[in-house]
Amino acid sequence: MNVMIACGGTGGHLFPGIAVAETLLARGHTVQLLVSEKAVDQTSLRMLRMGDRVGPRLSVRPVSAIGYTGVRQVARFGARLAKATRDCATLCAEFVPDAVLGMGGFTSAPAVLAASWRRVPSLIHESNAVPGRANRWMGRLADHIAVGMAHCAKFFGHKPVTVTGTPIRAALRRGKVDDAVERLGLARDRQTVLVMGGSQGAHAINEAMACALPWLDGWTERLQFIHLSGEADETFLRDAYEKNGFRAKVMSFCGEMELAYSAADLVVSRAGAGTLTEIAAFGLPAILIPYPHAAGNHQVHNARGFELAGAARLIEQTQFGQMHATKGERLAECIANILDDDNRRQHMAAAARSLAVLDAEERIADLIEQHAD
Repeated sequence: MNVMIACGGTGGHLFPGIAVAETLLARGHTVQLLVSEKAVDQTSLRMLRMGDRVGPRLSVRPVSAIGYTGVRQVARFGARLAKATRDCATLCAEFVPDAVLGMGGFTSAPAVLAASWRRVPSLIHESNAVPGRANRWMGRLADHIAVGMAHCAKFFGHKPVTVTGTPIRAALRRGKVDDAVERLGLARDRQTVLVMGGSQGAHAINEAMACALPWLDGWTERLQFIHLSGEADETFLRDAYEKNGFRAKVMSFCGEMELAYSAADLVVSRAGAGTLTEIAAFGLPAILIPYPHAAGNHQVHNARGFELAGAARLIEQTQFGQMHATKGERLAECIANILDDDNRRQHMAAAARSLAVLDAEERIADLIEQHAD
């Protein structure tokens, strides 16, 4: 069976798509991945050494990322969408897929449109609590819709919907804490906070964390950090941790997230669905700071689900305040309150584990096989 998976544009689309691809390859199928030419996709593929795996049963093809920017650019968007759809139709003619899977975002839309045009069975996966614009549109054409969160099913009307969870890559499995800490060059006798802002970093979180450090001045011998900064803030954050006396591993990007999660006692993060899926799989308490400009405010909805389950604390970015002197106080207080209360942290960890779906990629692969028959 040949399966085309369109999964580029952000890590939240790319990594789950790769997880499904790995499952299909393990079942003996042939997969073509369609990814964007964005730096985040290309860097991620290199870090995951996907190029080493390209061969008779796996190919990776670039397609245009065609983000929708509003009605003022509708003509330009339409022209780019039409060209990208023609390009995907050509790829379909060459690859002859038995099914097409779109993982969301406007990188996947041309593939689903091309599948409809060529009458190839198509499925989409929506990982968030509220679907993005591309999946709302493509849901009308897709033969089946897989969702990561049950709350999302209601947005697709009478279309067949299956709650599958959101896939994570096979490599993302918990290892021994001591081994992970040692490989990251950190201390075994300190609590570890993992700070990240999604696949491209988040300046607002980076700045808030730097401002929080002086408020944690009594924790310098008890606390250490793993901070995934993105390229722009890497040097600034290294200096901030050093200035405030904290041990920290600051990286622009991490290709071995299983180490970072395994070493962590607490996560400070955005609330993208892919990130939340990984946090749940590792059973980690979290402080969630949703991206305030996400389509449909979906990160806030994602975070509220975790907060209601008792797995996370939600801080909206607007709560950081404008004054530099007080910007990090709220974040520092949340970190200290969770790490200082073992019982609370354990309850949050158990709540996170209860939200995990550990076979999502298998469930999606099953759906693909059913529709390709």
